[in-house]
Amino acid sequence: MNTGRFSIEDLLRVAQAFAAAPKVMAELGVLLLNPNVELDEVAVHLKHDTALAARLLRIANSAFFAQSEPVASIENAAALIGLREIHRLVGAVAVDHFSLRNYPLYGIAGRRLRENALFVALLMEELADSVHENPQAAYTTGLFRSTGKLVLEKLATESDSFTPFQPDSDSSLVAWEKHTFGTTSNEAAAAILQQWRFPQEVSEAISGHYWAAGLDHPLTNLLNLAANMVEKLGYGLPGESVYWIEAEELYLSSGIKRRDTQHHIDRAFTAFERLNRAFG
Repeated sequence: MNTGRFSIEDLLRVAQAFAAAPKVMAELGVLLLNPNVELDEVAVHLKHDTALAARLLRIANSAFFAQSEPVASIENAAALIGLREIHRLVGAVAVDHFSLRNYPLYGIAGRRLRENALFVALLMEELADSVHENPQAAYTTGLFRSTGKLVLEKLATESDSFTPFQPDSDSSLVAWEKHTFGTTSNEAAAAILQQWRFPQEVSEAISGHYWAAGLDHPLTNLLNLAANMVEKLGYGLPGESVYWIEAEELYLSSGIKRRDTQHHIDRAFTAFERLNRAFG
């Protein structure tokens, strides 16, 4: 990876300041591949981060799940919520910190970055289910695809002043990133996720999803489709629309039928609204 101004050590130093939730997600993703995994084993991993465990308990006891009796332990929360929903919630907690600040270099409000990450992730999960891809890997891919933007912006604030991205200029987002940082946010995100030991298919999908045409990579194709759909619904990010592909070949190679897309969007949007309410 050509990191230009910033080394992989720089990227990881900033990424390490994130809450532990992304690493817990990576561990959960592996566990959920085992259909016989025990709730106690899942609870052990959730307890690695006391702040995360406390937040999951608050959500389990919130109106989001409307329980008549208080949920007092992580084990009970996992049993009540279910393993797949736990995975979703851990991911939502992981990207909730996106909204704590804005990203002026990219021209993105923090809330929009979080909404985009969550909506793309939920739609990825929905699309993956329909074509028999791993829904946990798909959700993770959508969730963390913009991690590189987060890290590069933070590193830039520690360095010299940079010229913000101008969506209406002749320079594309990728060209601006390479000129400004010496690398792209997608490459940075892929490098970070590899270090966090996420599956290789996740980092590969994020690295290549702007250039999905002709790539025989299911998650790459699904990510391009999902981000395109979310953009059309008004939750896109500046400068990305030029990378979304409308070609029928992308639907064919991913196994998604155009006639089914509205159904997938509706289901993902329902989950998106529920999670937004849970997090306030």
